[in-house]
This record gives sequence, C-alpha cells and structure tokens, in this order.
Amino acid sequence: MSTNIVPVSDLRREASRVVNTVREGNEVVYITQHGRPAAVLVNFEQYEAMVAQLEAQKQQPVYRVAEKKGTFATLAEMAQDLGVDDLAEQHDHYLYGTEKT
Repeated sequence: MSTNIVPVSDLRREASRVVNTVREGNEVVYITQHGRPAAVLVNFEQYEAMVAQLEAQKQQPVYRVAEKKGTFATLAEMAQDLGVDDLAEQHDHYLYGTEKT
C-alpha cells in the first residue's frame, strides 16, 4: 500500500482519478489544505475494517492496559483459583500475602 499526498485544490480538479486510485489500488491519500494535513482518504473496505476494529476495542474491558502488563491478569487468576468473587474484599490477602479473615 502506497501513500499519496494531494492538496485539496488538486483533489477538486482530479476527484474522480483520486477516488479511483484509492478504490482500485488500496492506497491511502492524505489531503492537505494550506500545506497541512486536513483529511485522509481510504477505500471503503479499509474504512469498514478500521471501524470494526475500533468497535471491538470499545467492547474490551477498561483494565486492558493493566492486563497487558500482567498485573490484573495475575490477580484475576489468583482470585479465580481461590473462588473469590470480590477482589476488593480480599485486598490485603492478595497484595500483601496476609491471612484471610
């Protein structure tokens, strides 16, 4: 996939050609206005895939960053192994290794 930069003035004159390039060649076109990025043109399939990916990310739990580091995943596994439903209730035991009360 190649990338093109097209000023908005060129896009006005050559819109059909630019759209065909994007659609047929799976290329990304950056549209500039006054020399600065203003928009990105991608083909419809790429756009749909990006939207689906963003929607899937929205469905993931908020703790996914901690999970990547292993922190939450480790605590969750410990809780599951021991049958604990509420991690907050067992906070000291998990974090400090103290006896459960």
